[in-house]
Amino acid sequence: MIFGFGRKRQQEEEEEEIELVLFQGALNGNDANLSANGRLVEAGLVPAKELVTDALQRRAGAIRLEPKGDRAAAMLVIDGIAYPGDRYSRQQALAITQMLKLLAGLDIKERSKPQEGGIKAEFDGQPYELLVATTPLGGGAERLTVRANNLKVKLDTPADLGFSEELKNKVRELGVQKGIFCTVGPPASGTTTTEFAVIRALDAYIYQIFTLLDPGRRKLDNVTVFEVNPGDDLEKTLQRLFRIDADVILLEPLKDEATAKTIFAAHENAAMHTEFAAKDAAAGVVQLCKWVGNPKLVAAGLTAIMSQKLIRLLCSECRQAYRPNPQFLKKAGLPSSVTVLYRKPKLLEGEEPCGHCGGSGYYGRIAMFELLEMTEEMRSVVASGADGAAIKAQMRKEKMLTLQKDGLRLVAEGRTSLEELQRVFKAP
Repeated sequence: MIFGFGRKRQQEEEEEEIELVLFQGALNGNDANLSANGRLVEAGLVPAKELVTDALQRRAGAIRLEPKGDRAAAMLVIDGIAYPGDRYSRQQALAITQMLKLLAGLDIKERSKPQEGGIKAEFDGQPYELLVATTPLGGGAERLTVRANNLKVKLDTPADLGFSEELKNKVRELGVQKGIFCTVGPPASGTTTTEFAVIRALDAYIYQIFTLLDPGRRKLDNVTVFEVNPGDDLEKTLQRLFRIDADVILLEPLKDEATAKTIFAAHENAAMHTEFAAKDAAAGVVQLCKWVGNPKLVAAGLTAIMSQKLIRLLCSECRQAYRPNPQFLKKAGLPSSVTVLYRKPKLLEGEEPCGHCGGSGYYGRIAMFELLEMTEEMRSVVASGADGAAIKAQMRKEKMLTLQKDGLRLVAEGRTSLEELQRVFKAP
């Protein structure tokens, strides 16, 4: 069974003992008073540590614990794929949820409203942030979600994210042109991480870069956080920035038509960067046209839309090489110079799964990128009110970087498989 889910505790005890995760305090500073919550600590601390330890050991990026009737089921998300975890009684799940809420500095008496917090932690010598969120389900029940961030894994710069040299150069060129530069992607696909990488790609020594978006724990060197006057709307704030000759402005995520109309009306004054949810760059253009209500204004004001999609990397320890049929290469869109491709291993009966990836055949994820550039030809297509299919066709015609093209590059390099590429594009 992949990742060993469903193992009995007796089997676990027979294996090498694993040191449990160390909780080191709440991110919000509201550290738990354990002595005042002795019964909860007794019932929930060790099970909570075991659940989180099991998840971190298996490289899970997220844990979900959800009550279902008189039971509760855990689910671990590993490299973007959900795997079933252990099952608990309703009371056990409640104790784990309340314990993690307490450690995250949240109100354990509040079960009717969503809450979010975080825990500083350490496991296997690595520092983590565990982002804890609860969602009320009624009747005092809550869904618990924990997202694990390994602080040693840096995804800050374009190089960290795997931008090619050509992509970095395009971003540097387009990212400082007056107009709107958008970063889009599906939820939980790393859109904000990509947007910050785009800003870091720009030369902050040459250009005056300001942000209206609170970077939080993300570091932006030589980027100034602009102080908004109380009572000022976005239009007034932008006018203040234009008066001090701001070159680049990082905006809050775009969520409504009023904001879209405001920034597109001011597109000639500075390079403005924002993000919003869309499945790809073409869908992003269609959404902007819907919000702004004027395709010609979108065509005039947009400089580029960048999109990304996450894909699993083949495990370097167990990937299997094979020689593809030349006709298949042509059909798949791969160059004829490719003589070897890779896939996840096909295990023979009785063969042990790879210990490195846990038998999944994949280890970690990487982003595929696409960049829609507003060339004169593309402006004409967008201004005409074209749909997503026509916009994609124009991208292909002008040989722009698309998600499919970047994904095939990763396949040709042996970093992922054609099967994984097909899975990602079939996913909703």
